[in-house]
Amino acid sequence: MKGNFLAKILSDEKNVYRNTWIQIVFATIAFILLVRVYPMQVYQKHTYSKQKAFSSAQQAGAAGERFTQTDKKLQKIFFSDTHLSHITLYLRCEMPKTVERAQTILFRLYNDSFSCIYEEIYSCKDIAKDGYLCATPDLDVEQDIEYYYEVLVPEDCSAEIFLPTADRGQLAQLENSTLYIDGVINDTICLAADFDYTKPLSVVGMVVYDILILVAAGGLYLLAAYVLFCYDRYFSGYQQIVQKYVRIAASIAVIIALVSLFVFSVVQNRFGGAAADRLFFTVAIAAAGFWAAGALWLPLFFPKKPKETQLTAQVRRSLIWRNYIQTVSFGFLFYALCQYVNADREYYHITNTRWMLIFLAIAFLMMYGGRQFLHIGSLIWLAIAAVGTGLYCRDFMEDEKELLVARLTCGVVAAWGLLILSTLLRLKTKSIRAAMQAITENFSDWQGFLRRYWQQILYGGFWLVFSILMFAYRFEKTWVFTAVLPFIAMFFIKLTPAARSRFLRNLTNGILLSFGLVCLFCLLHRPHHYWMLYRYGGIFHTVACTGMYLAVVIGAAVGKLYGKLRDRKKMLWRCFGEYFVTACAFGFVLLSMSRTAMLTCTVTVAAVAALAAVTYRKTSKRLLQEFGMLAAVILVSFPMVFTAIRMVPALVNDPVRYDIEFQDESFMVYKGDPINSDKYMTVERFFLALFGRFQKENADRGESARLEKGQNRKREQYFEKDQGLDEKHRTQGEQNFLVYNGNDLSGVDIDVFAQQSVQAAELEADGEEDKKSQNDISNGRFEIFGDYFQALEFRGHPKMAPVNEDGEDYAHAHNSYLQVAYNFGLIAGILFLAICALSLWRSICLFYTQGKKYSIYLVPFSLVVVFGLVSLTEWAFHPCIPAGFCFLVLQVLLVKASA
Repeated sequence: MKGNFLAKILSDEKNVYRNTWIQIVFATIAFILLVRVYPMQVYQKHTYSKQKAFSSAQQAGAAGERFTQTDKKLQKIFFSDTHLSHITLYLRCEMPKTVERAQTILFRLYNDSFSCIYEEIYSCKDIAKDGYLCATPDLDVEQDIEYYYEVLVPEDCSAEIFLPTADRGQLAQLENSTLYIDGVINDTICLAADFDYTKPLSVVGMVVYDILILVAAGGLYLLAAYVLFCYDRYFSGYQQIVQKYVRIAASIAVIIALVSLFVFSVVQNRFGGAAADRLFFTVAIAAAGFWAAGALWLPLFFPKKPKETQLTAQVRRSLIWRNYIQTVSFGFLFYALCQYVNADREYYHITNTRWMLIFLAIAFLMMYGGRQFLHIGSLIWLAIAAVGTGLYCRDFMEDEKELLVARLTCGVVAAWGLLILSTLLRLKTKSIRAAMQAITENFSDWQGFLRRYWQQILYGGFWLVFSILMFAYRFEKTWVFTAVLPFIAMFFIKLTPAARSRFLRNLTNGILLSFGLVCLFCLLHRPHHYWMLYRYGGIFHTVACTGMYLAVVIGAAVGKLYGKLRDRKKMLWRCFGEYFVTACAFGFVLLSMSRTAMLTCTVTVAAVAALAAVTYRKTSKRLLQEFGMLAAVILVSFPMVFTAIRMVPALVNDPVRYDIEFQDESFMVYKGDPINSDKYMTVERFFLALFGRFQKENADRGESARLEKGQNRKREQYFEKDQGLDEKHRTQGEQNFLVYNGNDLSGVDIDVFAQQSVQAAELEADGEEDKKSQNDISNGRFEIFGDYFQALEFRGHPKMAPVNEDGEDYAHAHNSYLQVAYNFGLIAGILFLAICALSLWRSICLFYTQGKKYSIYLVPFSLVVVFGLVSLTEWAFHPCIPAGFCFLVLQVLLVKASA
C-alpha cells in the first residue's frame, strides 16, 4: 500500500483539484529557480576575500574612531579577481534620538586615474542596524591596477559614524594596500572590509544546479504527497475539526497582529499625524479585520459546491494546469504592459513588447489540449530554438542590454513557432476538407448565410479594410504589426462557448493578478507623498497612466462581480473576493485623484449594472441594493487602502523614484526617513487636495510650517521670483502650483514650472484670459483636440502629432479616435469609430443571449466600455497599453461569437 501511494494520488478522483495544485506549487518553485540559473544567471560562482581581524560584523562595528565630514580616509586596494560583486565595509553608526529626515552617507569607488566608477548613497539607519555598509558595484575590474574607495559624510548628516581600522597583517587580505588618513600615508593599517567576486556558472555548473533543483523539488513533492496520503488514510474523519482549529489559530494570530498595530499606530502614534489620521487608522484596522475574518470563516459557512463533471481525472488535471498557466501568463503580460507604459526610454518599450508577445503566445497555446502541443514535433522545435538562441546570442555577449533583447527576441520566435506548429498540426486534411465542405454548403444558400452572419461579415470587413489602411500609412510605426498579426492566431483556435468562457475567465483573473503584483510593488517601494506627488501614481510616474490601468482593473473586477451576483440573496458573502478586489481598486483610484478614471469607473459600473439588470430581470430595488452594497464596501475599505499605502512603504523603507520624477530630499521620501516624517501624506491634506480646497489658512497648518524651517528652499524661491505680486496673486500662484495635474510636469525642473505658474498668475489681470482658463475643465485637451481636428486628412501622417502654435509637437492627441484618424487617415478614423460601435453592440448581444449560462461574458462588455471612455481623453489604442490590449484581444472573440 505504501509503495504505490503516488499512483493512488495521481488517480484519485476525489482530490484531483487539491493534488494538482500541490503539483503546481512545487513545479512553479522549481521553474522559478531554474530560470534564475539560466537565462537570468542570478546564481553564480562566488569567491570571498574575508578579513581576519574580526570574527563578526558586530566586533568590527564596535571599533573605530568618530568619523565626520572633515575627516578623509582613502583606501588603496588591488583586487584579486576580475569581477567585483560586493564590498562589505564594516563601520558603526549611532543615530540621533530625534530624526526629521533621512541620514545618509556616500560610498565611492575610484579607478587608478581617480575617476569615480561607482557611487551609492546609504541610509545611516540601515548601517546602525547591520553594523556594515554593503556596496554592490557589480562591475569588471583589473587585478594589476590600483583602485581606491572612501566614505563621505554630508554636512547635514547628524548621525555619528565610526570607521574602524585594523592591522594589515591581521586582516590577511591581498586587496588592502596604503590607507591615506587626511592625506597622510599609512602602510600599517587599513579599513576592515570583505570582498565578494563572482563568475558565471559554466555549462556543467548550470546542469548540476538544474539537477539539484529538480531533485529537491521532486523530493519535496513526494514528501507532501505522502503526508497527504497518510492524512487521507488516517485523519480524513477529523478534517472538519482540524480545519476548525486551524481557523481559530489563524484568527488569534490576526487579532494579535491587529491589536499590536492599533497600539503602535493609534495609541503610541508612531506614524504621526493628527486626530483624523488616528481615526482613519482605527477604521482601517477594523476593515482589515473584517476582510481577514471573512476570508478565514466564510468557506466554512458557505462552502463551494463541487461542480458535476464527466471529465476524467487526467483531463481535469490538464485543464487545471492550463488554466493556471494561462492566468499567470496574462498576469505577467499585463504587468509587462504596465512597465511599457511607464518606460522612460525606447529600450524598455522594446523589451516589454517582447515580454508581452511571449506571454501572449503561451496564453494562446493553453487553449489547446496537452497532447496538441506536447508532442515530438514541439520537442524538436524547442531543441532547435535552444541551439539557435545560443548561436544568435553569441554576437551580443559584450552588452547586457543587447543580450537581453536578443534573448527575448529568441523567446518570441520560440513561443510563436511552437504556437504556429501546434496550430498547423491541428489543421489536418480532414479538418480542412470539412471546413471547405461547410463553406460550400453555406454558400449554396448564400441569402440565408448572409442573414445569419451579416454582422460578423460587416465587422470582419471593417477590420480588414482598417488593417489595410493602418499598414498603408504606418510609416515608421512598428506597433501596427503587433496590433494586428498576433491576434490573427485566435482565428485558428476553436472557440466553443465553454472555451470562450474559460479564456475570458483566465483573462480576467490575469488582469486581477497583475493588479496584485502592482499593489505589491507599491507597498514595497512607492510611498504616498505629501507635497509634490500628492496625487498617488502607484507604479506609474504619471496619474494619467495610473487612471487608465486602474480603469481596466475595475472593468475586469466589476464585470466578474456583477456576473457572479446574478440574483444571489447574500451578495457580500457569496461574492466576497470580488467585492474585496473591487474595493481595493476603487481605493487606488481615489488615491490617484484622477477625474478621468473616476468618471470612467463610475460610468462603467452603471453600464455593467444596467446590462446585468436587464439580462437577469432584476428589479429596481435589487439594483439599488447592489449599488448601495458596492458603495458601502468601497467607503469602508478606503481607509484600509490609504493606511496600507501610508504605513507599509514607511516600514519597508525602500522607496523607488524614477529618473523623470523630482529628486529632492526636502519634500521627497528617501530611504532612512522616519516613519513619522511629514513627507508622508496625511488624511487632512488628502481630502483638502481631493476636494480642491487649497486655501491659505489650510496650507499654513501643514506644509507652510515645514517650509518655513527651510526644508523646501525651491518652493520658497518660487515665491521670491516676483516681489511685485500682491497677496491675491501669491495665493493664486500657490494654488496653481499645488493643483496642477497634467503630464508635462514629469522631468521638468521645479523652478521652471514655478516661472510658468507666476506667469499664469500675472495673466489674471486680463479678464478674458481668466474666464477662458476657468472654463477649460480639460487641462488644455480641448485646444489639442482642435489642433488635431484641423490637421486631419484622408491620408495618414508619419508623426504622432501636428505642430502647435509654439512650433512644438504634442506627445499625442489625448484621444484615441482623433489619434487614429490623424495617424492613418480620415477613412481609417471613421472605420475605427464603426468598429468601436460594433464592439459595444456585439458585447451587449453576447451577454444578453449567453450571459445566463456564462456570466463571465459580462467582462467583454465592461472592458469595451472602459476602452471607449478612456479613449475620449487618452491615447489607448495600442497593443502595449492595457486598455488597448484588452480591446484588441476581445475583437476576435466578438467577431467569431454567434451572439
